[in-house]
Parts: sequence; C-alpha cells; structure tokens
Amino acid sequence: MSNFLVLGGAGDMGSAVVRDLVFSKVESVEIGDFNKGGTNILVRELKNSRTDVKGLFVDASKKKELVEAISRSDIVINAVGPFYKFESMIVDAAIEAGRDYVDICDDYDATLQVMKKEKEIKRGKSRILIGMGWTPGITNVLSRAGYEELDSTSDINIGWSGSAADSSGIAVISHVFHAVTGDVPMYLDGKLEYVPARQFKREIEFPEPISKLETYFVGHPEPITIPRFLKGVRNVTLRGALVPDWQNHLVSQFADIGLTEDKVIRVGNLEVSSRDFLASFVHQTMEQFKSGGAEVSGFWVEVVGMKRGKKTVIEYSGADKMQKLTGWSASIGAQQIIKNKNLRPGLYAPEGAIDPASFLQQLKVRNVAVKKIIKIQEN
Repeated sequence: MSNFLVLGGAGDMGSAVVRDLVFSKVESVEIGDFNKGGTNILVRELKNSRTDVKGLFVDASKKKELVEAISRSDIVINAVGPFYKFESMIVDAAIEAGRDYVDICDDYDATLQVMKKEKEIKRGKSRILIGMGWTPGITNVLSRAGYEELDSTSDINIGWSGSAADSSGIAVISHVFHAVTGDVPMYLDGKLEYVPARQFKREIEFPEPISKLETYFVGHPEPITIPRFLKGVRNVTLRGALVPDWQNHLVSQFADIGLTEDKVIRVGNLEVSSRDFLASFVHQTMEQFKSGGAEVSGFWVEVVGMKRGKKTVIEYSGADKMQKLTGWSASIGAQQIIKNKNLRPGLYAPEGAIDPASFLQQLKVRNVAVKKIIKIQEN
C-alpha cells in the first residue's frame, strides 16, 4: 500500500494533484496543508472515493513538522510555493525523512539550491524529482521525446503562455514577478549564461484559443536541468508571456521600477517585501486582471537537430487548464516514481526520470492533447 502526502494539497495546484491521485485510484492520500478549512472541504468532497483521503495540518515553515509529516508517507508531492521561499527546506525534510519526493518547482534559483545537495541526496534513500508540473514538467518530458527521436540535438527552445483568468493562487503571481526580474539563466553555446529578463522576443504559435504570442526570456529551471540530462545539446532557451498582452507591458513597468524585486520597503510602521506587497495587491484585485484573459495555459517545445543527415525540427504544443497541466503531471510523475523500483536514490528532473511514451499516454487518458509537427529541411 502506497501513501501519498500532498503538501499544499488544499491549494490551487495541490488540490489538482489530490484529485488526480484519487482519479488514479491510489490507496491512500494525505492532504498536508496549513489551511484547515480548505483541507476539510476537500476531504469531504472525496470521502466516497476508493482512495482513503485524510487531512493533516502542516506548517511548511517548520522543518520538524515537515519531517514528521513526510515520515508518515511513502512519497511526498510538494505544491507549496513560491518555491524560492520554501523549496530548499522541504527537500531537506524529505531527505531527513528518507522518503521519495516530487515537486512542481518552477523557480530557477530554488532549482540551483537543490542541485547543490546532490551528493547528500545520493548518500540517502530518497529519489528527488524536481520540476514535475506544467513548465517545467511537460516541457521537459517533451524535450526528451524529441531528443530521443533525433540522431543528434543542438537546440531546445521552450515557451509558455499564462493568464490570470486561468489561475487563482498568490504563489503563481509571486513566481511571475520573480521570473521577470533581473538576469535569468539560459544555456547558450554550451554554457549557462545569465541574460536580462524580458528581452530577446520571439513570436510563438500556441494552440487555440491562445494563438500567436510575442514571448520573451524569463527565469525558469529548464535551461539548468535539460543540458545536464540530455547530453550534447548546445542551446536551451525559455520564453513566456501573459494573456492579454497589456499585462506583459504592465509587469514590465513594475519590474523597471523595482516593484518585482524581493526587497524590503516600509509601509507605515510595517516592513514588507515589495514583491509580496505587489503580489498581494494583484491577488486581491484579481477580477480586474482576469478581464480579457484566456482560461487556459499553453506550452510549446521546439527540438532542433539532425535525423538521417537532414536538419529536423520537432515541435510540440498544447493548451489546457493550468491546474490540470500542473497537478495532473505531478500526480502522474509521482506514480511513475513509486512504481519504478530500478530508479536509484538521487536527484532527477523529469527528462532524467520520466518515460515520455508512458507519460504522454497518461496525458491522453486525461484528454490533454499534445500536438506534434515535424519539419525536415531538404538538402
């Protein structure tokens, strides 16, 4: 019997993880959350399922509580964001508890912090899978699928589109502000480089109802992990954009004047983070920001290389609800980790641990469509 613990399981993304685990008929799920009311509502909603669903109060800021909670499970799925605040300590708790771990971490600096723990992770009992959501997550698995289809791969370019109309959690807002601030990592000409966010624009065509968008460099984990697991790739880039486009211009203005930075500002007698203040303001006025947005999020992956002596480009794309793309992917990934007895303790990203064929089949079962186009350049 496998017991899954979902940290942040009553939240926007975490609740999608819980529902998919129940859909998959796993034996037992614990919803670990600080929100007792939201946890109780979700437990009542799922009480008649074949899965034993329970609630567990957990304060993610207290490591001792985390270790105790994680020790009760076989595998923990972490949906507590923003990850630049919580990721490192929760991973440490999983290592100390000696349990398998999956998260939906989408912050590049949190990813780098976890990668520094690799030797410690290998000495322990845990299989640590980071970035198993929508992007990173689906995008990484598709990168591996294209990489394995080509004889050699030189470039992997990734894009995402998001919308306030397709999300409700404050952590997503904080993440966007973090991702567009300062210099962000890209893998260029065989090296990890830091380049200014919100630059190097490229138009990407996402599936309807998103269509064409002008995207720009933002900070994400894919350029950090993909070159490590997919050897020989020379360039990995990541671009993103919000829908509607006026939000991109507004966020850019916020960043230009320093509001998206995580710096302390004084408001009356209080000292708060400028980013936290801005994220809270946007979250509390969300209805205005949802206006004109698409109620879906998109992903796009371009894998460039050679096949049978010809330059070949494999392009993947899709669009669906952010909750589904993120939560369902984390659930599928965690179930694959539990079943894969051959995967040794260590640190993994999706492209290093998840089989593309079986993962994409599970997305298909859930009616998440992935469009694939192959373009061959004739000599």
